[in-house]
Amino acid sequence: MPVELHLAAPGGRPQTRPNPMYDPADSTARPERPGPVPDPEVFCGWVGSTVRDLDPTTEADPVGILVNLLSAGGAAIGPGPFMWIGNDRHPALIWALTVGATAAGRKGAGTNTAKRLFKAAVPEFLACNTRSGLSSGEGLIDMVRDGDGDKDPGVTDKRLWVVESEYGVTMARGRREGSSLSGILRQAWNGEDLGVMNRDALHATAPHIAVIGHISPRELRAKMQDAEMAGGTYNRFLPVFVHRNLLDPDGQGAPDELIDNLATAWRTVLADARRIGEVQLNQQAAQLWRDEVYPALCGDEADEGPIAEFTARAAPYAKRAAMVYALLDHTDRIAETHLRAAWALVRYARASAAHILGPTAAASTGDPHLDKLIHAVKTAGPSGMTQSQVQVLLKRLNATQRADVTARLVQLPGFAAAQLATGGRQQTVYLYAPPD
Repeated sequence: MPVELHLAAPGGRPQTRPNPMYDPADSTARPERPGPVPDPEVFCGWVGSTVRDLDPTTEADPVGILVNLLSAGGAAIGPGPFMWIGNDRHPALIWALTVGATAAGRKGAGTNTAKRLFKAAVPEFLACNTRSGLSSGEGLIDMVRDGDGDKDPGVTDKRLWVVESEYGVTMARGRREGSSLSGILRQAWNGEDLGVMNRDALHATAPHIAVIGHISPRELRAKMQDAEMAGGTYNRFLPVFVHRNLLDPDGQGAPDELIDNLATAWRTVLADARRIGEVQLNQQAAQLWRDEVYPALCGDEADEGPIAEFTARAAPYAKRAAMVYALLDHTDRIAETHLRAAWALVRYARASAAHILGPTAAASTGDPHLDKLIHAVKTAGPSGMTQSQVQVLLKRLNATQRADVTARLVQLPGFAAAQLATGGRQQTVYLYAPPD
C-alpha cells in the first residue's frame, strides 16, 4: 500500500499527499514502516535534493540522512551565521537523536551516508572536526579549548560535529554524581562560551558544536525515566524516528561519480554560507510565522511529561532549522519553503517522540518515583497517604530524596499536603482532588 499523509487542509478537510521516498514503486522494495512518516515538505531545497539523489543508494531512512546533513552542514558552516530570536543569538546548530531499532533502524547508515559525502566535500572538516566518545563536560570543552599562552596554543577552529553511536552511554555518563556533562551540553547548544571552575579551569570561547546521537527506542524510554536528565537536556535534541527504507541485499552504495558531483556543489555551498552573518525571515516567511507556525508551536506547550521535554524548544528549533535550510540554499533570507520544511521537521520530531515513548508518556512526569507516588495518592482516595506510608512506598530513597519527591508532588494540579492529627500526633497527609 502506498504511504499517504492525511493532513489538515484549509477549512479542516483532510487531504492526502503522496510521499515518493516512502511509497513503494515498481523498482523499489520498501519494508513496512512501524512508525510515523515525515511530510514531503521536509525534503526542501538543496539538502532535500541531495537526499533524493542518495536515497536509492542506501537502506537508510531518508529523514535520517536529512538530519545528519543538516547537523553536519550547520557544524561545518561554523559560527558566522546566526538569528536573533528575542534577545537570544541562535547559531546554525541542529542536534538530533536518531531513534530506531538496533538492526532495522539503519541509524549508522544515515550517518555514514552523510560522512561519505562530507569526506569528499570537506575532508579536512571530517578529519579534524568530527569526534565521538562524550564522557565529561571537561572533555568536551577540551576539544574546543582556548589557549593559555605558550604552554598550550588551544584550538583555533571551534567547529565540532559530535557523533555518538551509543547515546545511551552518554546519557548514563551525564547523570553520574558530579558530572558536568549535561550542563555543558546545554551551554553548547546555546552557543555560549564554555567553562568549568576547578583547579585546572578550562574555557572555550565561541564554540560551535553540533551533536548527532543514535539510540534504540527501548533504551530511550528507559533513560527518559532518569529525572536527572529531564528539564533541559532532552529538548536540545530533535528526536527522529528512523527505519530501514529499502531492502537492497546487493547494495554497493552511491557511485563515486554521484558523490563527487554532489561534493563539488556542497563544497561551494558550505564555503559561501560561512561568509554570511545575520539571517532573517523574508516578508512571506515572517507572515507565515506570525499567522500559522508560531501559534501552532506555542499550542504544544500544553504537553506534559516526557513528550514536553522534546517540544519545549519547538519554536526556536523551527527557526534554527529554517536558517540551515536557507544557508544550504545559498541565501541569508529564510523563504516560506524553508520555514515550512523546518515546521514539518519539528512536527515529525514530535510525532517521533509520541510514537517512541508510547501512549502513556504524556501522563508521565519522567521521574518513576514521582509517578509511583502520584498513582498511590490517587488510589488512596479521600483519606490520602500519610508520611509514614510514603516512607514505606519510597523506601529505596533517603529522607532528602523523599522530601524532594513529595515537594514536587504538591506542586502538581490537584495535589496537596495537609497536617492532620493521627492518634494525637500531627502527621502530614498527601491528598488528591481532581482539579475543576
